[in-house]
Amino acid sequence: MRTGRHGAGMPMDKRDDTTTGSGMDDDRRSGKLRDFSAQLAARLQAVPGPLGEPARLAVRIGTASFLLDMNKAGEIVTAPPVTPVPWTKPWYLGLANVRGRLVGVIDLMLLAGAAPIAPEDAQQLVVFNEELKINVGLLITRAFGLRNIKDLVPLGPLQDRNRPWEARAFRDADGSRLVEIDLQGLTSFDEFASISV
Repeated sequence: MRTGRHGAGMPMDKRDDTTTGSGMDDDRRSGKLRDFSAQLAARLQAVPGPLGEPARLAVRIGTASFLLDMNKAGEIVTAPPVTPVPWTKPWYLGLANVRGRLVGVIDLMLLAGAAPIAPEDAQQLVVFNEELKINVGLLITRAFGLRNIKDLVPLGPLQDRNRPWEARAFRDADGSRLVEIDLQGLTSFDEFASISV
């Protein structure tokens, strides 16, 4: 998915059948992702955590790995075409239609002051649960499973003022670092709440 800014009303991603397969193939992929999201949600409810703490969905954004509470992250879909919105901050990539729902698309890396997610890494969109009362989604590379907090090695809380949504860090069994994202905290971040330039 391209993240260039072309002005209002023009999709950033002009895919054709020669590069992505037929529309029917796209529908099939989207359907599989929806099924995957539903299965993950069911498994998350079934997996007990310490003191009732739910398991987390592990996702990758570029080379970094994160944990999301699936009670706050509603579903995962194939990254859709995005229509830029003029006079918005660079990390707000624009609007996408997710099964009839207009969703703002966020580049979390850019919001954090890092390099933007590479177009080839923007494969999926994690749409926030409607209980957060905000129609947005995070671009991710891919979801790669569930993690139970009690099975991870805690590395302590994080206190980066530029990334207040990063709550805690953990070490996975394979030695990789996982950062827990507080989606509720993200929506309360002043910068996040102000998309206009």
